[in-house]
Amino acid sequence: MSDAKYFQRGKIQELRSELVSDKRDSKYAKKKAVLKRIVANMTMGNDMSPLFPDVIACLSIPNLEVKKMVYLYVTNYCRSKPEMARMAAPYFEKDVNDANPLIRALAIRSMGYIHIDRVVDGFCDPLRHCLRDPDPYVRKTAAVGVAKLFMHDPSLAESEGFLEILRNMLGDSNPAVVSNAVAALVEISERSPNYQLEMSMSTANRLANVLNDRVLLQLTSLEVLCI
Repeated sequence: MSDAKYFQRGKIQELRSELVSDKRDSKYAKKKAVLKRIVANMTMGNDMSPLFPDVIACLSIPNLEVKKMVYLYVTNYCRSKPEMARMAAPYFEKDVNDANPLIRALAIRSMGYIHIDRVVDGFCDPLRHCLRDPDPYVRKTAAVGVAKLFMHDPSLAESEGFLEILRNMLGDSNPAVVSNAVAALVEISERSPNYQLEMSMSTANRLANVLNDRVLLQLTSLEVLCI
C-alpha cells in the first residue's frame, strides 16, 4: 500500500518542476520519488514522454536506483521517440566506464535494447570494452549484448569481430561468463542460416566441466566438430 501513491496520475508540469528542483539531499530521495511516479504513470499508459529531456538529465546522478529507473524509461520510449533516445547516447557511453560494475552492466544491457542508429553506431566500442571488463558480471552481460547486436545488424556484428570475441569467451575463467557466451552463440546460430557454431572436442570437454546442467542442455543443440 505504501507504493500506491506513485500510481496516482501526475501532471507533466508538476512532475517536471519536482524533477528539476534545486533542492537536494545526500541520497537523492526526492529525485527517486519523482522518478517512481513517472515510471508508475508510464506503466499505466500515461504519456510521460514530454519529460524525456528532464528524465535523461538524471543520468548524471551517481546512483544505481536512479539510473535503473531512467534506463527503464528510455528503453520504453526509444522506439516511439528515436530523436529523444539519441540524447541518451552520451550518458550510456559514460556509464560503461563507471567505477561501479553494476552501472557498467546496466548501461551496456540498456544499449542493447535500443535499436536506434545513433545508439547502435555508438554501441560497438562500449560493447567491446565491456566484453573485456575485469568484472565477470559485466562480461556476462556484454556477451548477451553481442547476440542483441547480431539480431539487429548481423553484418556489423561480424565485421567488428564480435563473434570471434564471443567464441574466445568460451575459455573465460568464470562459469557464468561461459554460460552466457554459449547462450549467445546458440541464439545466433539458431537465427542465422549463415552462421554455424562448431567447437573442438577439447573445448566441449572444458565446457562440460564448468557449466551447470541447465546450460549443458543447450549444448545438445550445438554441432561439435572433433578435431
